[in-house]
Amino acid sequence: MPLRSVPAAEAGCFTVWTVYRHPNDYPGYWVMRAHEIFPSGGTCPYSFCFVAGTLEAIRAKLPPGTWCIGREPKDDPAIYESWVVDAPGLRLH
Repeated sequence: MPLRSVPAAEAGCFTVWTVYRHPNDYPGYWVMRAHEIFPSGGTCPYSFCFVAGTLEAIRAKLPPGTWCIGREPKDDPAIYESWVVDAPGLRLH
C-alpha cells in the first residue's frame, strides 16, 4: 500500500510566519521565517527566509489569509511580530 502525504492543516499542524527586525544574521534588514507547529508542541523551521529593506516589503511576502498574532513579552527582542494562516480549528478572530 503506498504511503499518503497528509496536508499539514489536516494533520493538525499550522505554520507561523515570524517577522524579525534587524536580526544578528541580517543586520539592517527585515527578515521573515516560517516554522511548522505540530500538535505535540514540536516545531520545524523552513529551510528558507525572506529578506527585505522595509517592514512593508517583508509583509508583502506573507501568504494570503494570514492574521497577525503580535509577539510575546518573552520573545527574542529581534522578533517584531508573528502571523498565522486562518486554518480550521484555529480561533484567530
